[in-house]
Amino acid sequence: MIKPRKLQHGDTVALVSLSSGLAGEEDIQWRTEQGIERLESVFGLKVKVMPHALKGLDYVYDHPEKRAEDLNNALRDDSVKGIICAIGGNETVRILPFVDTDALKNNPKIFTGYSDTTTNHLFFYKYGISTSYGPALLTDFAENIAMDDYTVDSIKRTWFSAEPVGEINTSPHIRKIGLSWASEKKVLNVLKTIIPAMKASVVPEKPADI
Repeated sequence: MIKPRKLQHGDTVALVSLSSGLAGEEDIQWRTEQGIERLESVFGLKVKVMPHALKGLDYVYDHPEKRAEDLNNALRDDSVKGIICAIGGNETVRILPFVDTDALKNNPKIFTGYSDTTTNHLFFYKYGISTSYGPALLTDFAENIAMDDYTVDSIKRTWFSAEPVGEINTSPHIRKIGLSWASEKKVLNVLKTIIPAMKASVVPEKPADI
């Protein structure tokens, strides 16, 4: 597998919407801006918003070729060192016929997202490019009040450090429920449930006979 180079303070990352166009909706704009600000202030990155990333739900859904165009241009752009998906959604599979596979193979870059973005990760994997199944802009980076320390630490170890990632422990807490992304709730924190510490790798118990 080809591992992309690590990020450095001052690097530029591209924001893309390869699934849902939610990041471009007016009532979500505050959260998009908050996520971008966190990339800048917490990690010292510059953010390049690709031309179609904030076109909104309908446009992004109707134009898979434009979603792919943003990805292709981010891959070809030497100034872009990483690519961050705004959020998951559905039908990112529709962009695959339009992806420039030569650009993908010749320009390995840190790529992150989850959920529907799994399709994109598998497409990168097909061409031997290692990716990061991890945070998306609207969820993890734009978290209410502040990003989780666990998330920040994991990103710094995985994307910025040349040292081996080492043991990966589970988060000390989970959120059983979330808050709606209404702007008036952005000053509210989400209730966290503390969970017992677990080992880095756990072998599941043998299922009971049915």
